[in-house]
Amino acid sequence: MGIVVAITMLLGLMILRPTPWSNERIESQSGKFVTFTMAALFILGLWNCLWYGLRHLGEFWGWASIISGVSMIAAALIIWEERNPSSVFNNLKVGFVRSSVVVVLALSLLLYVITLIQLNMGLPIMS
Repeated sequence: MGIVVAITMLLGLMILRPTPWSNERIESQSGKFVTFTMAALFILGLWNCLWYGLRHLGEFWGWASIISGVSMIAAALIIWEERNPSSVFNNLKVGFVRSSVVVVLALSLLLYVITLIQLNMGLPIMS
């Protein structure tokens, strides 16, 4: 499941920050891809928080799962808000929140990828 969550985080980062040199808005990207990624971020974020995170609350991976799950849900909500011109939050300034979510999502992805590499190489991981 870690690989699926990591790929979903990567897709979310691709949508929220398409390229460092382009300030492209989400509306200009392919609708089906964005909708799929938004739904996957939301569903897997809920799974991370409610299913895995709360069941392993006293462990490192329980807390990492809750933090990454909340950032995935927040990323899905930001994508939904930016795609929907009639959104209630359309006039809300979400620049700092958006940047914070992107940073937490990127750090979570980095943690997942490093751990998956360590697992595949037979190295010990954080527990």
